[in-house]
Amino acid sequence: MSRLGTVSKVLQIKDRRKEELELEVKKIRNLIKQEQARLDSFEKTFVDTIAMFEEKHKGTSINVHEMGLFCNYFSQLYKKMDIQKIAITQRLAELNDKQNALVEAYKEKKLFEILKGKIVQEDIRERAVSEQKEMDFIFLSRGRKNK
Repeated sequence: MSRLGTVSKVLQIKDRRKEELELEVKKIRNLIKQEQARLDSFEKTFVDTIAMFEEKHKGTSINVHEMGLFCNYFSQLYKKMDIQKIAITQRLAELNDKQNALVEAYKEKKLFEILKGKIVQEDIRERAVSEQKEMDFIFLSRGRKNK
């Protein structure tokens, strides 16, 4: 296989890898949005429950059983929010890694595009030199026949 063919094949592989990484980055971003929406939902529920608790506390006295229920519910929501924050942090780290890999894939693809361009230019130059030699040979051989 010629150099140009080899570089073209490698360029195709690099392009596929870049596209795969782009899809993975997009997928991770969507997962982060979902995780963030879940966290926002927990936070809204937490704020609404605090408002309900304060309203109930202002209006009437709260018995021990209700107070225990509120405390347990707050504790559970707080744990869920912590778990969501950890999940989001992990997804963000994963996204960062994939984005770095994507940048490297872009660089590698660009490198091979430049290499392919140089090979094409070199082939064009070599063909031009070869054609010029042929033309010189034809010109010189005609000149010798005429003498």
